[in-house]
Amino acid sequence: MSESNPLIKVRRRLGRTKRYLKRKLYERNIGKNYTAWLVQASEQTPGSVTFPTTISIVIPVYNPPIQFLTQCIESVVNQSATNWQLVISNDGSTHPSVNDYLTELAATNNPKITILNNENGGISAAINAGLERATGEYFGMLDHDDALDVRCIEEFSKAIEQNNHPEAIYSDEDKINPGNQHSELYCKPDFSPELLLTQMYLCHFTIWKTHMVKEVNGLRSEMDGAQDFDLALRLLPQLAAPQAHVVHLPLPLYHWRAWSESTALTIEAKPWAQQAAARAQQDYLNTAFGGGTVEPSQVQGLNEIHPIARKTKVSVIIPTALTLNDKTKKPFVFAAIETLKQQESDTDFEIIVVTTNEQPPIPGADKQVTYATSNFNFSEAINLGAENTDQQSEYLLLLNDDTEAIEANPITRMLEIAQIENVAAVGAKLSYPDGKLQHIGVVMLPGGPTHPFIAQSKGEYGYFGSALTPRNYSAVTAAAMLTSRKAFAQVHGFDTDFARDFNDVDYCLKLRAKNYRIAWTPYAHFTHHEGVSIHRKAANPQEAQLFNDRWQNEQINDPYYSPALNPKLERIYEAL
Repeated sequence: MSESNPLIKVRRRLGRTKRYLKRKLYERNIGKNYTAWLVQASEQTPGSVTFPTTISIVIPVYNPPIQFLTQCIESVVNQSATNWQLVISNDGSTHPSVNDYLTELAATNNPKITILNNENGGISAAINAGLERATGEYFGMLDHDDALDVRCIEEFSKAIEQNNHPEAIYSDEDKINPGNQHSELYCKPDFSPELLLTQMYLCHFTIWKTHMVKEVNGLRSEMDGAQDFDLALRLLPQLAAPQAHVVHLPLPLYHWRAWSESTALTIEAKPWAQQAAARAQQDYLNTAFGGGTVEPSQVQGLNEIHPIARKTKVSVIIPTALTLNDKTKKPFVFAAIETLKQQESDTDFEIIVVTTNEQPPIPGADKQVTYATSNFNFSEAINLGAENTDQQSEYLLLLNDDTEAIEANPITRMLEIAQIENVAAVGAKLSYPDGKLQHIGVVMLPGGPTHPFIAQSKGEYGYFGSALTPRNYSAVTAAAMLTSRKAFAQVHGFDTDFARDFNDVDYCLKLRAKNYRIAWTPYAHFTHHEGVSIHRKAANPQEAQLFNDRWQNEQINDPYYSPALNPKLERIYEAL
């Protein structure tokens, strides 16, 4: 057809429109700030700044494509900061191009670069050989096909000085394809110990205090494929201690190469990596909890972990006004009790039902407490329930009367995480009756606390798997919250100034102010008929004002919602 043909013109116009929309969608997904950040990289001057603390970088090398290796090493040599040491640990490469390149690099006699030629022993052996030659206060690993942003060492060095030499520092990351095009910006949360149980989200580039890595004898060859994950798990008890400091830099300072032989592209490239991760996780469970199980998740590349939950007693507190279920014509609380007893078989528990005013006996309740009131206050009901529990119970499960346990052992699944030191409250996965998500944690935004991915399909993965794995949040809902009695007492329970709204979020933030962590697990799952117990649409204005006055800073600075992400509700989890 001729170029002047109307059909050709329409096709070309549609093609231009499609490319324009695709470009705009791409810009929206990755963010304008990120785009500008990448552009600014080319404007940096190599070797223009220096800092007093040396950061040692070890690159284990085994037969990478030479162009990727060249770009990797150049990304270190051309850093804007000069306070780096580079140890290239050649693990018996057999490709002549790789060995020739390293020979030429050695001939430059750069005193900041050390090249080791080892017999092939695997990635951990190569890293350990490099670690022995590391002279810096900090040590980090860089894969032989990846790259650092030119400002990486500079930004890490600033963080070292500004944070009084923390135990570890990690950054955000993105991916680069063989053509060096950037994509999949991962704006990570601040340090989340419970997320690290299932996901090595720190990834590279993370720097650790060198002495800490040497004290645990470096990397382990039996964990090759997940050697960095294994290291992070073995260091986790130190990193998660209240006095420890792990710094997150919300900048994409690490570029993970996505190509046919990289797990950045697909886990199928290295199927043994997931198996190695499972070994590392199992070893951690054995060490930290005395055992547990690690099973492949329904999602490729993830493992589901279940620490052994220690034997204890839990007191379940269910406030109720005996609201009827329109379908069954029975009070919702009946199903809440019945399904919990059906599903939970591994943990001993009692059920305390707190009724609004005098009510007839409720089947299945171990104790029934009357909350006499003409003006319902949820916090008062919870506190009254706690007073009437068995004082030997170490944990309280706060449960709405309009919930139904739909998967096995929900109390035990929450207890698996709640038993971890410094975790004071654990939330559960809540779904609407149609299966759509209702609660996977609470995010603090300037506009107020919000449930991310609410009303999304039950198959929703969330942001980089946030709906799939245990992790930390600033708050979780009290519709299904397991909390320690000790922590509950420390903050004097729920604040009765919040009669209907914000009481659970306020409670979680009070716990965080005491240096406790709040966690969420997808493995405890309830259906939640939200809104049937109390009918209202807008939050109480007085309670909203009180909450804003008390927690304004937390709403602006949620550590588990990156400052690189959009704070607007309608653009949640989009990069700025």
